[in-house]
Amino acid sequence: MTESREWIVINDRRVDRRLLEARPTRRCRTAECQSWCCTGGVWLDLGERDKILANAELIKPHLPPERHDETGWFEGEDEHPDYPTGRAVGTSVVADPTHRAGCTCVFLRPEDRYCALQVTSLVNGQHPWSLKPFYCALHPITTEYDQVMLDDDNEIYIEGGNCQRAAETAVPLYEVFEAELRLVLGEGGYEALKQITVGQS
Repeated sequence: MTESREWIVINDRRVDRRLLEARPTRRCRTAECQSWCCTGGVWLDLGERDKILANAELIKPHLPPERHDETGWFEGEDEHPDYPTGRAVGTSVVADPTHRAGCTCVFLRPEDRYCALQVTSLVNGQHPWSLKPFYCALHPITTEYDQVMLDDDNEIYIEGGNCQRAAETAVPLYEVFEAELRLVLGEGGYEALKQITVGQS
């Protein structure tokens, strides 16, 4: 329930204060979780879809041949106020009997459970998230309107897409998910978040 959260305002965004907490946790590893968070696909802005389609020929070599038809990559366009264009579309979900979920996002490679969009970017010397949908890159951090929070109370986490693993040493959550928070808050916003903890120490 977001109503019970305490918020820190940074760059006109309300950041969940729990992200300052130190917990004995570390990030998951793809080999362990098999990219469970990618099993149901993701909603993305139409601008992101268009960028992916513009790079379709670069992406196809990193997908199984049966997924090379880009007309089958997306489905379910709808209005969505949280997206820049005001409209969003979902990535298609395909059957994958090699994954314990039985299905995955069309872009999740069965051979290594890496995202084909991320692999394409890396192979072509780009930032690994240059083609990746915003909410994919952000997970398990999420946004809702002006709120930024750790999305650890949802169906994905319960089913197996938990992006945290037990660790011996407690680490602040904002350090564990530094890359995601820099993405959503910007470099200055992330540094401001760090300074709040310094001021509290």
